[in-house]
Amino acid sequence: MGEPDAEGDRIFNGAVDNASGIAGLIELARAWGDAPEPERSVVIIAFTAEESGLLGSEYYAANPLYPLETTVAGFNLDAMNVYGRLSGLGVTGHGQSADMDGRLEAVARTQGRVIVPDTNNAAGTYFRSDHFPLAKRGVPMAYPKGSGDFLDAPVAEREAARSEYGARRYHQAQDEWLPVMDFRGAVQDLEAVYAVGRDLAFSRDWPQWSPTSEFGPVRERSAAARR
Repeated sequence: MGEPDAEGDRIFNGAVDNASGIAGLIELARAWGDAPEPERSVVIIAFTAEESGLLGSEYYAANPLYPLETTVAGFNLDAMNVYGRLSGLGVTGHGQSADMDGRLEAVARTQGRVIVPDTNNAAGTYFRSDHFPLAKRGVPMAYPKGSGDFLDAPVAEREAARSEYGARRYHQAQDEWLPVMDFRGAVQDLEAVYAVGRDLAFSRDWPQWSPTSEFGPVRERSAAARR
């Protein structure tokens, strides 16, 4: 609840940020529940209080269910793309782990999409979302999200809805469900995350940080635990 807006609405529904992300997590959990049991454990977590300083993810990183030294990798899902299919799969923090980037790129290619590196590095998004507390403790973390051009008509309407969300609805009472929402793009992103996660869960691979990543030395200190 907050102060009334111009229409008198005080309820911050958070349809996109972050009910869409929570819906994505629930669907991933459903997919894993319907699939054969993986060789490695899969943990799906919804963190609280990101906007208050990553409090939920910091707590988990300090009190993990499984040791972080043997946590293979992870994905961060924030607000999903709810405006339709896109030509690319964006990777926030692209270059931090060429290994994870490559895995996502291979899956995106099967979807007819291309990888889109960060378009606004100056915003520091990789360092202020819920994957960061795990990354800074050495766990390779990827932050993928649909990006690029819309593939389906009406393109102008979809672009306008996406722009309006950033300008008027983000963190406002107006973040509500709209008829223009099209979840096919979100499905593509979730399928990409699931595919990479499935490959890792049925392997003995250990994704690595890139040599230039500041998180690599932290991971290297626990290398003996992964032999």
